[in-house]
Amino acid sequence: MENSFDCFLSATPTITELTEHVDVSTNWYTVGTMLDLDQKRLRSIEGQTSHNDAHKMIEMFNLWLATTPTASRRQVLEALRKKVVGENTLADKYEKHLKELHKAAYLDHISPSSEAVSILERNIESLNEALVSPVQVSQLLYCKRCISEATLDEMERMDQRRSLDDKKTILLTAVQETVASDYKKLKNITIVLSDVEETRDIANDMMTNYGKIPQDNDSTLVQLQGVVGDNEDRASDILRNNYSTLSQSITEPVHMAKLLHEEVISDEALSCVMSTRGSVSDSRAVLLKAVRDAVHSNYKHLELFVNVLRKFSETAHIGDTIFEEYRKYFNYCDNDVKESDIYFSKQKSMSASSESSLFDDNETDKHGNHKILFPRDMKKKFKEMRSKFGSTFFRVRRIFYSKKTALNIDEMKELIIDLFPDLKSQLSYKMTINEILNVVKRKCSIVDLSPLENLAFEFNIEEAEPIIKSFKEEAKDFCKSVSVSLCLGEELQAVATPSRLLCETVVFVFNWNPDKCTLQDIIDVLDELEPLHKCHIQIDKVGTGRSVVVTCYCPAECTGLLKSIVLEKIDALRIKELKEFIVGQDTVWDTTQDLLVQINDLKTALRDRDQKIMELAIFKEVSENRLKELEVLQIKLEESQCINAQNEDIINELKEKMSSLMKEVAEKENILNQIMKEREANTEKELASLKELSENRLQEVEQLKLKLDNNNIGEISETKDESSESDSDTSSNDDIYDNVNLQNEVQNDREVEWRQDNVQLIRPSADQCMEVISKLEDRHISIMLIRSSSESIQVLLPAILERSTIEILCILSSFLTREDILSFSSQLSINKSLKILSLAHDSISDDGVIALTQSLQCNETLQYLYLDYNPGITASSAQLLAELLLLNNALSYLDLHRTNIDTDGVMMLMESLKTNNTLRILGLDELHQGTCSTLPYYEHIKNRLDFVEQII
Repeated sequence: MENSFDCFLSATPTITELTEHVDVSTNWYTVGTMLDLDQKRLRSIEGQTSHNDAHKMIEMFNLWLATTPTASRRQVLEALRKKVVGENTLADKYEKHLKELHKAAYLDHISPSSEAVSILERNIESLNEALVSPVQVSQLLYCKRCISEATLDEMERMDQRRSLDDKKTILLTAVQETVASDYKKLKNITIVLSDVEETRDIANDMMTNYGKIPQDNDSTLVQLQGVVGDNEDRASDILRNNYSTLSQSITEPVHMAKLLHEEVISDEALSCVMSTRGSVSDSRAVLLKAVRDAVHSNYKHLELFVNVLRKFSETAHIGDTIFEEYRKYFNYCDNDVKESDIYFSKQKSMSASSESSLFDDNETDKHGNHKILFPRDMKKKFKEMRSKFGSTFFRVRRIFYSKKTALNIDEMKELIIDLFPDLKSQLSYKMTINEILNVVKRKCSIVDLSPLENLAFEFNIEEAEPIIKSFKEEAKDFCKSVSVSLCLGEELQAVATPSRLLCETVVFVFNWNPDKCTLQDIIDVLDELEPLHKCHIQIDKVGTGRSVVVTCYCPAECTGLLKSIVLEKIDALRIKELKEFIVGQDTVWDTTQDLLVQINDLKTALRDRDQKIMELAIFKEVSENRLKELEVLQIKLEESQCINAQNEDIINELKEKMSSLMKEVAEKENILNQIMKEREANTEKELASLKELSENRLQEVEQLKLKLDNNNIGEISETKDESSESDSDTSSNDDIYDNVNLQNEVQNDREVEWRQDNVQLIRPSADQCMEVISKLEDRHISIMLIRSSSESIQVLLPAILERSTIEILCILSSFLTREDILSFSSQLSINKSLKILSLAHDSISDDGVIALTQSLQCNETLQYLYLDYNPGITASSAQLLAELLLLNNALSYLDLHRTNIDTDGVMMLMESLKTNNTLRILGLDELHQGTCSTLPYYEHIKNRLDFVEQII
């Protein structure tokens, strides 16, 4: 029950509960300060003159609940019991109400759902402090279906007005709602948090407590991970399954956004990504949100996103994973035409060709959203070459199949992956020889069987060698004999162009005459690019416009290597009349670039020439003006020479007068020396007489001591004869006499001294402080408080600082606690008259400095702050004082000598002086001078440092 009530106190109270049971009335501002609310916002509430205290209290509690994700009933109770608040009775009543409420709500058996909520609430404050990347954590939780997509949208939305604490509040509130609706989600939440270094320990503790919860019998329940809905819902679910890995793997979100621009994401989304390029995590969050929105609108956008993912080494494997899920959901496949159909068609009579004329030349079949490779209107030579390719591949396939018992499927897959790494994902699910050969066929063309030849050679398929050799000879003759003009529009691949998910289109444009070059010429040019085979590039088809256009494809991940190879060989390709080189939608190089460079160089040269002409014109104008100025100066010089001649006579007269005055000064110095000698003689006489007088007084004192000793001896002898009752009476009388003397001494020590413009209080009582407050006048601008109690401080200082006439406040030997300073912190923050504040001689320590610096951050009038002779001030305060110097521009003098601030603390203060230009003097102990003098910027700040010698 006790642990349960402790959890109950950790819960967040409602506004109704607070307004009905925590009516702090006029104390609302102090309670808000104790709850660590922002002082500026509290003052804003206080400035609402049209509202009463009850309304201001409600606004204060609303502000606390809205800005404090860890708000709890316990914090309210602790604030009420603070000495400076003094609402102990109200706190007791509120606690009693909470116990009754808890008893009614928690006395019965607590359900597993309530236990899970309780575990989360106990750790919510620790999670709020530990979270450093709430956006990234929200992306991980979204993948685990622990928060909604609406919450993720809110987390990923860029808003400069939202702070890190605001994002934490949004995330933790969503997590609480999730656990409240389904307590079993707490397990997934702890798993996510355990993967984050900052929250790992908290998550492990939560998992331990979750394991102790008795689980409901849910053996008959099955949680479906898939999504039943339209295509967009399925695609969005695939993206969600991989969201956590995407949120951690994308390292170039800006580059990726540019590639997705127009086809997937809008101009506005690209602009948002570009605007956050300073932070990779922010840019990544904006990009992923844009992709989610695009997939929601059209599921095919996921294909385009995968295509871009495969262009980056960090995300290529994620693209493969998403693609495999995509193929599974949408039955995606690249259906190839079986080469056996071609083989058997070759055996038919040539009369079959007449049947093809029955079809329109422009007729095409569609198969799996890809054009069938063997249209019936194909030119004769290409039809024959395709038939030879199909026949050859089919015969080699039968040889492989006949040796299936001797071949190792895994070894075949390993060899193909070594030759063509981009085929790895396609081979992972292939289990038969026919399936593997279908994948190899993707790398062949109707004039190139080298991938199949490599496979046959490595596995010693000798029967296939003569078949492949015969085909290669025929293909070579075909390439030499067929002009480019006959290739126009024909597809040279053996199977359909791979989906855009797997490859990128590459275009070479040559300035050739199609009738005067052959297919072999194209192959020869590409062969000159020696490392090109590393890109696994294959010719797709040849087209024409005003030039010969060669369309190829290569794996998306190899496009970067392809670009670098072509650009390295660009000079050789220009000799071969390369006109343009295009990858995807990007024109990498064209001949117009050189012309543009020359034009730009010419424009730059012209701009430079115009600039120099303008500079010369300006220089000429300046020179003419200077000549005119020189002429004017020469005239003035001649006039001044005439004036100087006239002034020489005056100077001579002044010199004569000065000489006479010097003589008078010398005479007066002689007279003054004589007077000083006479005074020294008189002083020696006075000292001698004083010495004689003091000796006489010492003799008198000795005589009095002798008399006193004699009297004591007499009293002792009389005391021995007195009775015990007399002793008791005498002792009692002595005690009374001593108490009276003590009271008189204490009363005499309490002193209030009124002067012309200041008041001095020594150990004042609370009543004396109230009397001083009532008698203060505008002429009193200085207050000095010595050896005061905490009670008197809390009575006197708030009232003094509310006055607009006090300019100096000096507190000596009066230790101020944090509560004491908080009692007048609000008045100090807004005070407009105080210029000097001294808290010296054991008057403040680190705790007090914390509260003091918070109050002074907004003060705009205080110029001098003395904190000397306070050994309780250490390096812990130095950090706060350094931050104060960065925020407060009014302070011009800060005295910290005879404190216990060490070298590290002094270094913090030195760093603040690099930014602060308003502090004129910083007082420190002399022992720090050596360390400070080693700083590289010491020369710039040394005149602002005052090192005070420590006197032992």
